[in-house]
Amino acid sequence: MHEDHADTPSGGGGSTPKTIAASVAPASWLLLARLFVPFALGYFLSLFFRAINAVIAPQLMAEFALTASSIGLLTAVYFLAFAGMQIPIGLMVDRFGPRRVQAGLLLVAAIGALRFSSGATLEDLTIARGLIGAGVAGSLMVSFSAFVIWLPPERVPAVSGFLMAFGGLGAFAAGAPTESFVAGGGAWRDLFFGLALAAAVLAGVVLLTVPDRAGLGKINLRDLLSGLGRIYADRVFWKVAPLSITGLGAAFALQGLWAGPWLMQVAHRDSHAVGIHLSVMAVALIAGSVACGPMVALAARFGLNLLQCVAVLSFVFIAALVGLVLQLTESSMLLWATVGFLTNPMSMTYLALSHRFDSSMAARVSTGINALVLIGSFLIQWIVGRVIALWDPISPGVYPAEAFQVSFGIVLGCVVLAWLWYVGSLALERR
Repeated sequence: MHEDHADTPSGGGGSTPKTIAASVAPASWLLLARLFVPFALGYFLSLFFRAINAVIAPQLMAEFALTASSIGLLTAVYFLAFAGMQIPIGLMVDRFGPRRVQAGLLLVAAIGALRFSSGATLEDLTIARGLIGAGVAGSLMVSFSAFVIWLPPERVPAVSGFLMAFGGLGAFAAGAPTESFVAGGGAWRDLFFGLALAAAVLAGVVLLTVPDRAGLGKINLRDLLSGLGRIYADRVFWKVAPLSITGLGAAFALQGLWAGPWLMQVAHRDSHAVGIHLSVMAVALIAGSVACGPMVALAARFGLNLLQCVAVLSFVFIAALVGLVLQLTESSMLLWATVGFLTNPMSMTYLALSHRFDSSMAARVSTGINALVLIGSFLIQWIVGRVIALWDPISPGVYPAEAFQVSFGIVLGCVVLAWLWYVGSLALERR
């Protein structure tokens, strides 16, 4: 599961995606390929864009004379735009279908990447980064919608799992391979120009290969907003949400930007080693996605339900954050791999919350908490930069280790408080 993977098709009037899926014949391999390949490539781009700034941050900071605060805000805009698009995308998918929505969004991402490649000011880059975030904001939600519409129900979980694993390769590609490209003299502007071209071509592929939707009813906006109100008024939602917001927000923010500077400026790793670390973290992210099911099954054997399983996993995540705050640099690979591995398993709270509501509200539950998590990611990524910038740089773009220790310590404190609230709430629920 991921910062954008919790989204599922919204319920609405008329025929539902599930009833349509149940009425079609078992999907052929050709249909499966027409669905999986273009959507998987779109999700690959989404995770690549999310993680790329961790590698090119030194180049951006040097070329534009950016402070830690500026680079934090620039990178975090992705999450803000991503969060703002969650509910609108649900409406658009129901109205226009996955094919048209995904193609249109990819064109927005292409425009953003093209503008980023030619950006002359921080403002240019920030606007471009926001367009990129908006353009890839529906990569997983739209994919899930398409799978539910056209694939037999028994195939959806497996295909969705493979999609998430393939998307994780995007985060991997943004690590060591991209670092090698940049270290070999490759320009970040050329890289983003290539990404813009890839997104535009992929938009065309989606239009040409993905089958068009037919027969779905239009979602009722008033019902959608009413359902969101019920979700946000639910007491259990607010017992679970703070841990998701801080834990997942921290994982996304650190992996998306601050892992790279920490490895360079605290652990004193060279750019090649940083790329390897980020790629290992991406592989761990993929492994964590695959391990979600087995971990839940293992927890059940010990008498733990889904929410209790997340409590245990979050405790391990906190332990990894403690190691980063204490700056145990000799264990840097293990610490960052743990952060990557636990990111998706911690997001199983999305599934637990969905079980509290009617299945027709599953998408609204997911988008409701997903939007908050992404806003949390934006705030954490930006605030870490603001705190680091309180210290005078040792050299342009380079800050003392103490600055990272304090900023990461603030993040750790927020996650710990949320975890205590979460565990305390679970204990009270059992009484």
